Amino acid sequence: MKKIKIILLIFIILINSIFTVGCWSYREVDDLTIVSGVAIDKGTKNQYQMTVEIVHINGGTDKKMTSKTISTEGKTMFDAARNMIALAGKKLYWGHTKLIILSKDVASEGVAKAIEWYNRDYETRDEVHLIISERPTAKEIFNEPGIADEIKSFALDKMIINQSNLSKAPITNVLKFDIESKIKGISPIIPAVNLKQIDGKVTPEVMGTAIIKNDKLVGFLNSEETKDLLFIRNEVNDGLLIEEMHEKDISTLASLQIFKNKTKVTPVVEGKDITINLNMDTTVAIDEINGTTNFSDDEGRMKLEQSAENALKERIEALIKRTQSEYDADIFGFGSKLWEDKPQVWNSCGDNWEQIFKGLKVNVKAKVHIKNSAILSKPIKEGE
Repeated sequence: MKKIKIILLIFIILINSIFTVGCWSYREVDDLTIVSGVAIDKGTKNQYQMTVEIVHINGGTDKKMTSKTISTEGKTMFDAARNMIALAGKKLYWGHTKLIILSKDVASEGVAKAIEWYNRDYETRDEVHLIISERPTAKEIFNEPGIADEIKSFALDKMIINQSNLSKAPITNVLKFDIESKIKGISPIIPAVNLKQIDGKVTPEVMGTAIIKNDKLVGFLNSEETKDLLFIRNEVNDGLLIEEMHEKDISTLASLQIFKNKTKVTPVVEGKDITINLNMDTTVAIDEINGTTNFSDDEGRMKLEQSAENALKERIEALIKRTQSEYDADIFGFGSKLWEDKPQVWNSCGDNWEQIFKGLKVNVKAKVHIKNSAILSKPIKEGE
């Protein structure tokens, strides 16, 4: 009996060794074309035009990565992806793709429709970032030479990730978009990319937000409006608040670094009336004072806190009103919070939420605390 157990154990080990050594889907790198990024535009005759940035690794002792772009068209996105093989000469590998750029025309016809192929393909990854081009096309984002990195998609990917320090654009990948598209009472948002001239060079800049309603692009928010949007969605982790104080005809600018923020959304239902209470609690530090106003004493700090609270409250209210009147898109997730907290109420009004959102009353309260004011709260005067 003991010998039988030993033989069985050896057999199991041998079988595991056969199936676990190496990778069943392993392919030589030389047989593949690595795709770092994708741009999707409208092609001719209602076709899609796909532009991919492909990575080439130069051999030798000093290995260097370079890239080039190739474009083709197809009746569907998968058709276009397969047509790429004729141009690249090899099968495309999507495992290292960092981002998908959609043109305004494509996004206006349907975001999910354009990336459906990407969700289904077994080689693709759902953490790839989504961005929407504010330029006439998506592919021109790849065509400008202003990015320092050789691989433009990698540089754009870093820009998107670093938005966590700026809060001037959301961060949305394929998975997040897919989830938000299915959640009741919230419209998805996607970061926007544009071209900006710096020192005579044109370079891409990831700033602002694309508003998606019923899967279609309906408009854009600028970078400052985006920051206010992220405040409401409780997605601000860093960034700056710039406050301007006026005292005796003297203007002082103060840069307040955001340390943390907590936004609480509370739906209040009274009969058939629905109200949203929005409470923001933000902790900041004074990082810069451009002027002569003294914020070192309690009175000065209280004035600055009050100014920051009033300014934040006014901007938030203005953004909500603009979104209600121009887009009818609940990008803030008020309906989602109602569905979460009061499902019975949502079941009775969810089908009519777009109309309700247009006239929804939102009570905004902002509280700003100044802590640890970067050693100095008193402005440095000339000669000190």
